[in-house]
Amino acid sequence: MKRVTLPDDHNPIVWLRRLADDPTFKGQEENALNDLAQIFENRRQYPKAAEFWKTSIEKFGAGHEKWKTKRLHQIVRNWGRFDGTSTHPAGAKATVGYLFRNGSKVDFEARAIDARQLLADLKDYLRSNPVEVEGERIQVGDIGYALVNANYRKYVKEKVAAWFVGKRREPVGAVAE
Repeated sequence: MKRVTLPDDHNPIVWLRRLADDPTFKGQEENALNDLAQIFENRRQYPKAAEFWKTSIEKFGAGHEKWKTKRLHQIVRNWGRFDGTSTHPAGAKATVGYLFRNGSKVDFEARAIDARQLLADLKDYLRSNPVEVEGERIQVGDIGYALVNANYRKYVKEKVAAWFVGKRREPVGAVAE
């Protein structure tokens, strides 16, 4: 990659800043701030992006369903998600990817799943010959999601393992970083 310096008249960031700061451009200020925030997010310049999101929220509100606040929180708050993983053969050490930002530690907990009951309930549902099949109930590939987010908690059983990854362990009740 090569960095190119554009003259101000051809620099979109300069133009967007002017739009954002000039009240005579009614209706364009908010769009300019949001565009600037997204540009700096795309460049992975998160502190600058966060400042533009904060300014946009202060001047124009959080947006429909607080979408701008959610974008800001993606930058400034602790955030993590599991990376895609595949099935591991029996007897082999299992691994899982975890992507994170702004965090220094994480606790993991593995729980047993009552797979027999889950499959029995699924078979019973299919045998009932429903008029309209609920797709989410029969998507075997989405069972993990359903166990966490849907009404499948009854299949989640006792803790079988727990581990910690991070800089230091804090006593129970301590404020997380």
